[in-house]
Amino acid sequence: MSRFKAFMKENVAEVELIELSLVRFNEPIKLRPVPSEEADLINDRCFKNIPGKKGRQERVFDPVGYNRRMNVASIVYPDLHDTELQQSYGVRGAEALYGKLFLAGEAALISEKVQQISGLDESLEDQIEEAKN
Repeated sequence: MSRFKAFMKENVAEVELIELSLVRFNEPIKLRPVPSEEADLINDRCFKNIPGKKGRQERVFDPVGYNRRMNVASIVYPDLHDTELQQSYGVRGAEALYGKLFLAGEAALISEKVQQISGLDESLEDQIEEAKN
């Protein structure tokens, strides 16, 4: 018997979807936490190479793109990949739909909730304080 039994995939609790109500919509949107592996891939895609000093390429991080991609990855309902929903807003692609579908304040609420449920809302200092107690 493994001493890591609690961490075996079959023993890990299923993650429940979180509902977030937004005033403009009659139904809540449903969010899932973004797993670390997926967040790492999103993070990697948010670096761009731009010309730097002396012709060298510099890698620059795009925080707006990162937040948008994290939010899109988290939204389960409505399905932002649905072509009918995209067509109703005159866009193609989940990220473009996200930009048209949600107002800036709604996007901020979504981002805050995604960070919270994905465990990204605590700073390192908060985690250190919690560990001390």
